[in-house]
Amino acid sequence: MSIDTYRNYILASRGEFSVAKNVFVATNCGWISEREGYYMASGRPVVIQDTGISAHLPCGEGLLAVRSAEEAAAAFEEIERDYARHSKRAREIAGEYFDSAKVLGKLLDELGVC
Repeated sequence: MSIDTYRNYILASRGEFSVAKNVFVATNCGWISEREGYYMASGRPVVIQDTGISAHLPCGEGLLAVRSAEEAAAAFEEIERDYARHSKRAREIAGEYFDSAKVLGKLLDELGVC
Protein backbone atom coordinates (compact mmCIF):
# COMPACT_ATOMS: atom_id res chain seq x y z
CA MET A 1 0.00 0.00 0.00
CA SER A 2 1.36 3.43 -0.92
CA ILE A 3 1.03 6.53 1.22
CA ASP A 4 -1.41 7.95 -1.34
CA THR A 5 -3.56 4.83 -1.15
CA TYR A 6 -3.58 5.02 2.66
CA ARG A 7 -4.43 8.73 2.65
CA ASN A 8 -7.23 8.16 0.15
CA TYR A 9 -8.57 5.31 2.28
CA ILE A 10 -8.77 7.62 5.30
CA LEU A 11 -10.32 10.42 3.27
CA ALA A 12 -12.96 8.04 1.92
CA SER A 13 -13.81 6.94 5.48
CA ARG A 14 -16.46 8.61 7.59
CA GLY A 15 -14.41 8.08 10.75
CA GLU A 16 -12.45 5.60 12.85
CA PHE A 17 -13.48 3.03 15.44
CA SER A 18 -10.74 1.39 17.45
CA VAL A 19 -10.75 -1.33 20.07
CA ALA A 20 -7.58 -1.45 22.15
CA LYS A 21 -5.57 -4.41 23.33
CA ASN A 22 -6.59 -5.47 26.81
CA VAL A 23 -3.21 -4.53 28.31
CA PHE A 24 -3.84 -0.88 27.40
CA VAL A 25 -7.36 -0.94 28.82
CA ALA A 26 -6.38 -2.83 31.98
CA THR A 27 -3.48 -0.50 32.77
CA ASN A 28 -5.47 2.64 31.89
CA CYS A 29 -2.26 3.98 30.34
CA GLY A 30 -3.82 6.48 27.96
CA TRP A 31 -2.82 4.70 24.75
CA ILE A 32 -3.92 6.09 21.39
CA SER A 33 -2.46 5.10 18.04
CA GLU A 34 -1.06 7.31 15.31
CA ARG A 35 -3.88 6.05 13.09
CA GLU A 36 -6.43 7.93 15.21
CA GLY A 37 -4.27 11.02 14.78
CA TYR A 38 -4.35 10.59 11.00
CA TYR A 39 -8.12 10.32 11.02
CA MET A 40 -8.60 13.35 13.24
CA ALA A 41 -6.10 15.41 11.22
CA SER A 42 -8.22 14.56 8.17
CA GLY A 43 -11.33 15.83 9.93
CA ARG A 44 -12.70 12.37 10.62
CA PRO A 45 -14.22 11.71 14.05
CA VAL A 46 -12.80 8.90 16.15
CA VAL A 47 -14.53 6.53 18.55
CA ILE A 48 -11.91 4.74 20.63
CA GLN A 49 -12.03 2.32 23.51
CA ASP A 50 -11.06 4.36 26.56
CA THR A 51 -7.59 3.41 27.74
CA GLY A 52 -7.43 6.39 30.05
CA ILE A 53 -7.00 8.74 27.09
CA SER A 54 -9.86 10.87 28.36
CA ALA A 55 -7.54 12.03 31.17
CA HIS A 56 -5.12 13.44 28.57
CA LEU A 57 -7.18 14.56 25.57
CA PRO A 58 -10.52 16.33 25.32
CA CYS A 59 -13.19 13.74 24.60
CA GLY A 60 -16.83 14.15 23.73
CA GLU A 61 -16.61 15.98 20.40
CA GLY A 62 -14.48 14.70 17.53
CA LEU A 63 -12.83 12.15 19.81
CA LEU A 64 -15.17 9.96 21.82
CA ALA A 65 -13.74 7.48 24.35
CA VAL A 66 -16.03 4.58 25.22
CA ARG A 67 -15.95 1.68 27.67
CA SER A 68 -18.76 -0.54 26.37
CA ALA A 69 -20.59 -1.56 23.20
CA GLU A 70 -23.57 0.51 24.36
CA GLU A 71 -21.40 3.61 24.77
CA ALA A 72 -19.91 2.99 21.30
CA ALA A 73 -23.38 2.80 19.75
CA ALA A 74 -24.35 6.04 21.51
CA ALA A 75 -21.13 7.69 20.29
CA PHE A 76 -21.90 6.75 16.68
CA GLU A 77 -25.42 8.17 17.06
CA GLU A 78 -24.01 11.38 18.55
CA ILE A 79 -21.57 11.80 15.67
CA GLU A 80 -24.33 11.26 13.12
CA ARG A 81 -26.50 13.92 14.79
CA ASP A 82 -23.91 16.60 14.01
CA TYR A 83 -21.18 15.17 11.80
CA ALA A 84 -19.89 18.61 10.76
CA ARG A 85 -19.29 19.66 14.39
CA HIS A 86 -17.51 16.41 15.24
CA SER A 87 -15.39 16.60 12.08
CA LYS A 88 -14.33 20.16 12.87
CA ARG A 89 -13.51 19.30 16.47
CA ALA A 90 -11.51 16.21 15.42
CA ARG A 91 -9.34 18.43 13.22
CA GLU A 92 -8.90 20.96 16.03
CA ILE A 93 -7.80 18.27 18.50
CA ALA A 94 -5.28 16.92 16.01
CA GLY A 95 -3.87 20.39 15.43
CA GLU A 96 -3.66 21.14 19.12
CA TYR A 97 -2.27 17.83 20.40
CA PHE A 98 -0.59 16.03 17.48
CA ASP A 99 0.99 18.79 15.41
CA SER A 100 4.63 17.74 15.01
CA ALA A 101 6.03 21.23 15.57
CA LYS A 102 4.18 21.55 18.88
CA VAL A 103 4.89 18.03 20.08
CA LEU A 104 8.55 18.02 19.08
CA GLY A 105 9.09 21.54 20.43
CA LYS A 106 7.61 20.57 23.80
CA LEU A 107 9.66 17.36 23.92
CA LEU A 108 12.91 19.19 23.11
CA ASP A 109 12.04 21.85 25.68
CA GLU A 110 11.46 19.23 28.38
CA LEU A 111 14.75 17.56 27.48
CA GLY A 112 16.52 20.91 27.72
CA VAL A 113 17.71 20.70 24.12
CA CYS A 114 16.35 24.09 23.06
